[in-house]
Amino acid sequence: MTPTRFAADDRAVSTTVTYVLTMAITAVLLGGLITAAGGLVENQRTQAVRNELGVVGERMAGELTSVDSLVRVGENPTVRLRATHRRQVAGRYYSVELVTDGPPCPGQQCLVLSTDDVTVTVPFATETPVRRGNVSGGTVVIEYDTANGTLGVTDP
Repeated sequence: MTPTRFAADDRAVSTTVTYVLTMAITAVLLGGLITAAGGLVENQRTQAVRNELGVVGERMAGELTSVDSLVRVGENPTVRLRATHRRQVAGRYYSVELVTDGPPCPGQQCLVLSTDDVTVTVPFATETPVRRGNVSGGTVVIEYDTANGTLGVTDP
């Protein structure tokens, strides 16, 4: 019996191995692209939250300084401003803290707006003293307390 000349032929295996390797390399490349894109999307979302918190903080700082101006103009004034802001920024709830001369605002007053993972600090200046306070995002009340002569923020 003579050996068949096709017994050493492995060309069909070569095609199968090439196909499997091509599929494996494609899967690894797609996995890497998806992972990189997911990180990019999360970074963009965090930056959007930071920007929106900054906008809300600047608006609230402006409202506080406006109330301060009204208090200084009047004699024994009663000032109460109800300000409506978005309850969420980029799909996340946030809180607002009014800080007076302490971390993270040593030597000044500031608003600290924060979500679970993003915090933005917005300094502001008033001649009327302010009192510390913490409110959730959305509609807030900025008012002058005639009893102790301070500005504060409260929930409506």
